[in-house]
Formats: sequence, C-alpha cells, structure tokens
Amino acid sequence: MKFKKVLSGAMTFALAAAMLTGFGGSTAVMAAENTEEADLSDITIGISIFTRTHVFYNRVEEAMQQKCDELGVEAIFMDADTDSEKQLSQVQDFITQEVDAIVICPVSTAGSKRCLELADEAGIPLLTAFTKSDAESLCHLGTDENVGGKLAGEFIEKTLPDGGQLAIITYDDVENCVLRAEGCKEYLTEKCPDIEVVDEQNYQGDAEKASAITQDFLLKYPDLDMIFAVGDPAAMSAYTIINGAGKEIKVLGYDGNPEAINEIAKGGNWVADIAQDPEGIGAAMIECAVKALKGEEIPKENYIEPYVIDGENVEQYLD
Repeated sequence: MKFKKVLSGAMTFALAAAMLTGFGGSTAVMAAENTEEADLSDITIGISIFTRTHVFYNRVEEAMQQKCDELGVEAIFMDADTDSEKQLSQVQDFITQEVDAIVICPVSTAGSKRCLELADEAGIPLLTAFTKSDAESLCHLGTDENVGGKLAGEFIEKTLPDGGQLAIITYDDVENCVLRAEGCKEYLTEKCPDIEVVDEQNYQGDAEKASAITQDFLLKYPDLDMIFAVGDPAAMSAYTIINGAGKEIKVLGYDGNPEAINEIAKGGNWVADIAQDPEGIGAAMIECAVKALKGEEIPKENYIEPYVIDGENVEQYLD
C-alpha cells in the first residue's frame, strides 16, 4: 500500500479509527484536521468489473480509467466475467498486491459478501457500484432501480393505453435486474388492470438464451403486444428475433446503451429504453475511493435516478 506509507500521522490515525469501526459501520469517513496533501500517484486501486461482454460495463470501465488518468491514480482492472468465485479470487489478488482501495461491480448480492469481509480483514476500503452486497461497503453508488421499474411501468401504460399483453425478460441472478422487473410489475398491478403480464423468463445474462426466450414468447402468445427486457443485451436479442419474424411487437429495454439509442431513433419496434449514467457513476466511484484514502467525507450510499429515452427525445442522445 504505497499511498499509506506517505500518509501523515494524523491521517494514519483517522484511517485507523475508520477501520476499527468497520468501513461499512459509519455513514462517512471524516477528514482529519490539518492533514498533509499526499501524492495521488502513489494510490493504486484494484477494480473488478462485472463483465466486459456488456457495453454498459465497458462504459463504466472507460469512465473509471479516465478519472484515474485525470487524478494521476494507478488502476488495476480485472473482468469478473459474471462469475462470483472469479470476482472473489480477484479481490484476494488485490489484497495480495496490497492495493490502497478496491472497487467492485458485484456479480451477485450474496456472492460478494466474502469479498467485503476479506478486504475489511486486510484493512483495505472496498466500495461497490450498481449491485449492493449483503455486507456493507464503505460506499455504494448506483441507479435507483425502484424509479427505473416505475418508469418502465409508466411507459408501458402510455404505450398500451387500451391494455394488452406484456412479457418480461428478467435476469434473476442480479438484484438490480430483479428490482427493475418487480418495480414494473408493481406499477402495472396498481395502475393498469388491463395490461396482462403473460410470462417472464430469466435470460441469465446470456444473449442467445434471450433469443430463445423471445422465440418461445412468439409461439405461445400470438397476441403479444410488448416485451420489457431488464437489460439492453436481452432487448437487442428480442428486437432481432421480432424483426426476423416480421412481427410488430414493441420492445422496451434498460441501460441506455448506444445501440439501443440508435435503434430507437429508427422508429421501429424498439420504442424506448430506461437509461442509466454509467459514466457518471464510474467516475464518482474513483473520486470517492480517493477521497476516502485522503480522509475526506464520502456518501455511504448515493443513487442516481434513471430516465426514459424514446422517440420524443432520442435525438438529443445520438452521438
């Protein structure tokens, strides 16, 4: 931990106090008074990304790297490849390398708990992004999925004013995606009695499986009006199958990735996306990690509200 070797005595005391209470045990790490400014080039942050096969997390990683470059901080990136055991091994590697802080985009809520426990035992602050862990991290930043699910429900209501049939492609292994589907269904149950959720299937983060699920939907529900996919990879699979079958079934995605925006702009079956801010959250994670190491106050949790991109506003999001 190169950075900690150059901390002043006051700063070392402040961090030690935070460690004794547990990094997840307080609402913030407070700045120590009269601390000396340390050289940020001595900071190394270990970062485990959920997966590099998802455009969304590519955007997160790029934003993190850009912020590290801007601050002069060294970053070590690893791809968890949607595997909780692999992510745990990566955190163990970071601890062995004596990084100053760790940031993970957890593969699963329960599966990430051991990562936080090991980091805490090693005295290394660990921050989480997007998916929360069963254990408390020093800081968690993400998207307000309750708002996202409600926005999805509101858009479906607007798109199917006379009612209709909706199918949902879920991702039950990831808490964020579960919250999106649950929020949408809760809204529809409360507000839209004429919209029937006829089926929901878990695509498990596999685009090919999302394609097979969509084909199954088309066979089982000839009167299907719309599919809500809790992530853009699944939405793209559904969209491709629907177009290939020559059907007019609307698609609502979630993420706000560039491919979604481009298809929405064409005015076809992909009618909207619930968009997040991967760049903003990625950059904020690095800023929070650095502030924590300097003894400055950081939020315990912070959630950014998603928003809708549809035919009415898509032009402003096109590159």
